[in-house]
Amino acid sequence: MELRQLHYFMAVATHQNFSRAAEQAHVSQPSLSIQIGGLERELGTRLFDRLGRKVVLTQAGELFRVHAERALRELEQATQVVHELLGAKRGRLVVGTLSTVNSYLVAPLVSRFKQRFPDIHLQVHAQPSSDIVSGLLANRLDIGICLLPLTHPHMTTVPLFEERLALIVPASMGIGKTRTRMQDLARLPLVLMPVDYCLRKMVEVECAKAGVHPRVVLEMSSPEGILQAVAEGTGATILPELYVRSRLPATRLQVIDLYDPTPCHTVGLAYLTKRYRGVAAEEFASLCQRTMQDLQSASLPPLIAKHPARPSGRTAVRPTTPKRRARIPSGSTLKVRGRVG
Repeated sequence: MELRQLHYFMAVATHQNFSRAAEQAHVSQPSLSIQIGGLERELGTRLFDRLGRKVVLTQAGELFRVHAERALRELEQATQVVHELLGAKRGRLVVGTLSTVNSYLVAPLVSRFKQRFPDIHLQVHAQPSSDIVSGLLANRLDIGICLLPLTHPHMTTVPLFEERLALIVPASMGIGKTRTRMQDLARLPLVLMPVDYCLRKMVEVECAKAGVHPRVVLEMSSPEGILQAVAEGTGATILPELYVRSRLPATRLQVIDLYDPTPCHTVGLAYLTKRYRGVAAEEFASLCQRTMQDLQSASLPPLIAKHPARPSGRTAVRPTTPKRRARIPSGSTLKVRGRVG
């Protein structure tokens, strides 16, 4: 079995098409087909089912893919270790990050990182928190920026900050207040993420604490799409406040603080405890902490609450309730003066 056969196999598995896989591998399609055929003969089974122009992995192919991907990543890490020993700053770093955090943290973070490591090939994938965890466990990701706590025994986490959630409504609703109770959400049609997303689960937990059953009228997996739907008057939503405020100049939205309880979650770094982390990965983690601290200093308090950066394998971080602004009379409720939808 040759190393190039593994690369060709992974290309076909990714693109599900021999022509596109050949383009990625910079070989002719006949050459790639010959190598895949040789690999299948060596293993004694088919790895792909040919369905016209599309190919899909067989059960044997699915199993082989897991180990082939792991072998290629291990080889890449071995090469990186040698390069670092020789003083070179080359290689690849693959990072998974939450879509919301990606919008305000990644741009300044990547800029700083590339100044230090211009020859490192950096890949940043915006993903749900659950996909980030599975990517780390499968060795597809080097570092994750995801929701905490994580209780997996092979994972180490470093808390970064607590991200507060806020109620987002279209400006046309004309709500005359900046804060409201969680129980007032019962009156509103909501646009939320699907039920299998961590953010949605957290929103439902906080609503349950307030005795509220959210009235969901639309589910969307894209935070950008949710904001657009809210701006068009489909309903209200609950999203991280810092993410929304980074987009306010270009949207027709109003941010309303929630309390009783104040919904927030912890965001932090995650990586496999026993996996080798090179100089680039270590520096990326450090830059992530410093960049987040700079964003906290520049933002209007109390948008986000800072955490000390202490690595932890299992310890959950207890949320810190942000300081309240003006007091609202206990009997006040959220009144909608505009038509929604």
